Amino acid sequence: MKSFWSKFVKEYFNFSKRETNGILFLTIIMVIIIGLRVYFNNYAKPKKLDFTEYENEIDDFLAYSLPDLENGERFDFDPNIVSREELLFMGLSRKTVDGIISYQERGYKFWKAEDLKKVYSITNDEYEAIKDYVKIESKSHNYKNSYKNYYKKFDKPSEIRLFNFDPNTSSYDELKTLGFSNFQANNIINYRNKGGKFYTAEDLLKLYSIDSVCFQRVEAYVKIDDNLKEDLVKSDNNYIKIFINSADALEFQKLKGIGEVFSKRIVNYREKLGGFISKEQIREVYGISNELYQSIESQLVLDESEIRKININKADYAELISHPYIDKEITLLILNYREFKGEINSYDELLSQKALTKNSLEKIKPYISLK
Repeated sequence: MKSFWSKFVKEYFNFSKRETNGILFLTIIMVIIIGLRVYFNNYAKPKKLDFTEYENEIDDFLAYSLPDLENGERFDFDPNIVSREELLFMGLSRKTVDGIISYQERGYKFWKAEDLKKVYSITNDEYEAIKDYVKIESKSHNYKNSYKNYYKKFDKPSEIRLFNFDPNTSSYDELKTLGFSNFQANNIINYRNKGGKFYTAEDLLKLYSIDSVCFQRVEAYVKIDDNLKEDLVKSDNNYIKIFINSADALEFQKLKGIGEVFSKRIVNYREKLGGFISKEQIREVYGISNELYQSIESQLVLDESEIRKININKADYAELISHPYIDKEITLLILNYREFKGEINSYDELLSQKALTKNSLEKIKPYISLK
C-alpha cells in the first residue's frame, strides 16, 4: 500500500521547476481574483447617487409654475391695483403672479380682461378661471399700484363727503359719495346680495377691495342700526352649532364674521390637514383673528371624523410637504432617515435618531402612520 502511494505521488505530483512556477503563478492570480470579488461584494458597493437636491429643485419649480385653481378663491378684482397676496389667494401660480405684478410695476395698464393674456406666464386655464371676475375702473384713472394714489383724486371736499352710514343698507350713490370707488361700492353691494352681513365696521375688511387706507377714512362713520343689528343676529341664529369636520363652506358662513372668503379658507385648510382634531385649529386659518375665533368658539363642535393620514414609509416629497404641519426640513429628515434605515418601525426611532424633535412629532403624529 505504501509503495502504491509513493508511486502515485511521484507520477502525478512530481513537477518540473517550470511547471512549479506555472502553478504558483496561477495560484497567485486566483487568489487576487477571489480577493477582488470579495472586496467589491462586501466593501466597495457603488455609492448610491443622491438626487434629493435635484428633486427638491424640481418640486420648487413645479410649485412656482403650477397653479392651484381648484382650491383658489374667486372675487372681483382690478388687475391694475390687485396685490400679490390677492392673486395668490385666487390660486394663480407664483410665476403668473410675478408676471402680473411686474406688468403693473413697469407702468403698463390693463384696459380689459383680455389684456391679461399679454402677461407671458399666464396659462389658458388661469385666464379662463379669473376672466369673469375682472372689474376695471374707468380708464381715465391714473393707476400707480396703490389705492393711496387713487384716493388723492378726491382731496376736494366737494368730491368726497363723509357722513354716518350703514354698509348693510347704504345705496351705491351713497357709497360713492363717501369716496368708495366703483369697484369697492359694487363689491359691498354684491356681498350683501349674496347674503353677506356687516355686524361691525371691521367686517368691511372682509372684502378684498377695501384696504386699510379706505377703512381708516370711513371707520368712524360706520353706524350699524341697533334694530337691524338685532334682526341680523336673530336671522343668523347666534346659537347655531357648526360641526367643523363635516360642515361645508355655506354652513360656516352662518357664523357671525365668517363670510365667503373665510369659509372657503377653513374648508381648504381642513382638507390639507386631513381633518380637524381640535376646535383651536380654526385659529390657524389665515386671517382669523383671536377675537373672531373667541366670538364663534362656543358655536363650533368637534365632530368625530376619520383623520386622513400620510404613510411616512411610502409618501414622497410632494405628499409630505403638502401637509401644513410638515415643512421642508421635516420632509427631508423623514426621507433621509427612511433611505438610511429602509423602513421606519416606530415613532421613537425618529426621536432617538434626532430626525424629529418631540414637539414636531407630537404635532404631526395624528396625521401620519407607519403602514
